[in-house]
Amino acid sequence: MGGTGASRNDDAGRRNEKGANGAGPRQAPSHAVVADALRQRIALGGFGPGDRLPTERDLAAVFGVGRNTVRQAVRELAEEGLVVTTLGRSGGTRVAPAPRSGRDGRAAVAAGIRASLRDYMEYRQAIEPFAARLAAERGGAASRRGLVEMLEAKVADLGEYHRVDTRFHLGVAEAGGNEVLAEAVTRARTEMFVAGNALWLGSDWTPVYPTGRDFGRAFREEHEAIALAVLSGDGDTAERRMREHLKESHRQFLVLLDQFASASD
Repeated sequence: MGGTGASRNDDAGRRNEKGANGAGPRQAPSHAVVADALRQRIALGGFGPGDRLPTERDLAAVFGVGRNTVRQAVRELAEEGLVVTTLGRSGGTRVAPAPRSGRDGRAAVAAGIRASLRDYMEYRQAIEPFAARLAAERGGAASRRGLVEMLEAKVADLGEYHRVDTRFHLGVAEAGGNEVLAEAVTRARTEMFVAGNALWLGSDWTPVYPTGRDFGRAFREEHEAIALAVLSGDGDTAERRMREHLKESHRQFLVLLDQFASASD
């Protein structure tokens, strides 16, 4: 499903990073993009008046940016009067008291996110299955084996699941040897998951992953068929399995989004 990155130093708030396996630069989200993602979460009621926002460190990890970028984003929200930051042991950044947008307002925000999610998933459906085919048909042996080895990754929690998931999908794209296609996959995931990670941070995931779910097992079950098809050089199956996986991922995203859209006033 989702993808998150580790916390990084980011004095400019926007810089090039290495993609999965160290290959190919990608652009980190700017503070404006992060601010907009948090703004949508607040508008949906995911962070209500008086709620404390996650720490800078946690937000940096979720968005795959540096803490300075998060700090700039929060400052932008504070200038708009959406959040208030206080100092001291009991301080932090909390959502400011303000009239709630109500069910109609949340529905409008959710509809916009749903439409954006649809566009990104349709785009990913157009490029990632073909990337999986290329990986199977012309990927190097080491790259193809590496995808299978990822299935044994230790996945302690949902955040780690997201990071391994991102490495897997970018690994598939890179294995095919088409740099333009790999960059397209990277960009689509990076942009899509900025808003997504803000929505899903601290959300109730039990409709998708029941309480006590082994995330390592979930990752293997959701990606094993793709990895084995790539390893065996079966382009037809690799393409089909990736398409099925993306369709299921889209369904999961909508389940989580619906939690906000249907929340009571």
